[in-house]
Amino acid sequence: MDKAEQLMSSFTDINYVFDNGMPSGQKGLYIDNFIYLNPRQSSCELTSTIAEEIAHHYTSVGDVTNYASTESRKQERKARLVAAEITVHPIQFIQAYENGCREYWEVADELGITVEALKEGIELFKEKYGDGFEYDNYHIVFGSADSMKVIKIK
Repeated sequence: MDKAEQLMSSFTDINYVFDNGMPSGQKGLYIDNFIYLNPRQSSCELTSTIAEEIAHHYTSVGDVTNYASTESRKQERKARLVAAEITVHPIQFIQAYENGCREYWEVADELGITVEALKEGIELFKEKYGDGFEYDNYHIVFGSADSMKVIKIK
């Protein structure tokens, strides 16, 4: 079971529809307990899209597709932050680092998400903890050049 399938099986109160008729520029859409997904995206994009649309299910109210609206932009930002929390966890940083991943693109590939989704997750951690934090006897540090370091605390 890949990451996208794991997400869908974890949130069974939502209906998932793969819609071949979606415009190529639209990856997903949440409407009334249904997540419509464009099947013409990579596995990593699909995982990130599903996480964001699940987040809309729990955080958004009304039509948020009008990005000219301040309220829509706020709801979109909140959904992306929640999606980051769904897909990125400190233990995954540790496991990716132990598997040799140092650059963000390597970590994103290891986690099965897009680099953009990883960066949003890292920004969330930075907002909460700064450039580094401790988790489960490890110190996780985010570099300024799209790299990270994980140090075991003795």
